[in-house]
Amino acid sequence: MRKLAFALSLFLSLSLFAQEDQLDVARQTIDNTNAYLESVGSDMRIVKASFFVRGHGMPDFRSLRLGVKWPYRTLTYVVDGDDMTTDVPAAAAAATIVNAYDTWNDVQNANVTTVQIPDDGTNFDVLDGTFHPVTGQCLTLVDITSANFNPATGVISTEADIVVGGWEPASYFSRCFGSNSILGVTLVLGSGDSNGDNYTDTLYAEQLYNEGFTWVLNGAQFLGPTEDIETVVLHENGHALGLDHTGGPNANQPFKLQPNGRVFDPEAVMNPFYLGGEKRSLFPIDVAALRALYTNPQ
Repeated sequence: MRKLAFALSLFLSLSLFAQEDQLDVARQTIDNTNAYLESVGSDMRIVKASFFVRGHGMPDFRSLRLGVKWPYRTLTYVVDGDDMTTDVPAAAAAATIVNAYDTWNDVQNANVTTVQIPDDGTNFDVLDGTFHPVTGQCLTLVDITSANFNPATGVISTEADIVVGGWEPASYFSRCFGSNSILGVTLVLGSGDSNGDNYTDTLYAEQLYNEGFTWVLNGAQFLGPTEDIETVVLHENGHALGLDHTGGPNANQPFKLQPNGRVFDPEAVMNPFYLGGEKRSLFPIDVAALRALYTNPQ
């Protein structure tokens, strides 16, 4: 146990040195994106970016004191079947994503639910980036060539509230966010407060995953070399619904192996980083957080 604790502590401590530099890259990319959206007349801004990372992770980006959530309680999502990971059959990866959304839907008395709409073959991604043709620099997260984005007005025209954009190369994460250790990111665009709940309205969310890892449907082990799709997607789906990370350790809390052999206290699907293995069922704190966020019926 002591050897495991030491090895994990060293691994996680070393990863802390790069966190702020990585977040600086993410901030700059998001600032550039928001400046671009403003320049084309869009009232939407990226107000939150939630990262799920191998290792100690990196802080999320958020621009709001009170956070952001959906102003309505029935949300639609689409899984872009053209961009699934090549590690497993595309249909199986897409089914796993749906199953992870259904897990959140099964929470009783949460007053929020997601409904899948079919993939019509459109390349739904809007936030998979625009890059400098020579240097490869990530200029903005908005893909200005996307058929679902109008560069004249800044309007995003996907029919779904949430787009599961699928898997992008590791270079997308390193160039746009400063780290290729990011397993997945949920990007939230928001504006206004239409229902007067003192939260900025979420208007659109997009989720992207890192093809630079080895993804599996089953068999991922704690500290092992593979990433469990359902575990990572379940976590990111919580972000799409509006949840933040839960429980330590975090950037301000030193690593401590718990007496029960666990890393996190309390244990949750929404713990701040991934160390391998499987978490496919919600913990009490995940359920409580979702209910608290949407406590009052619409």
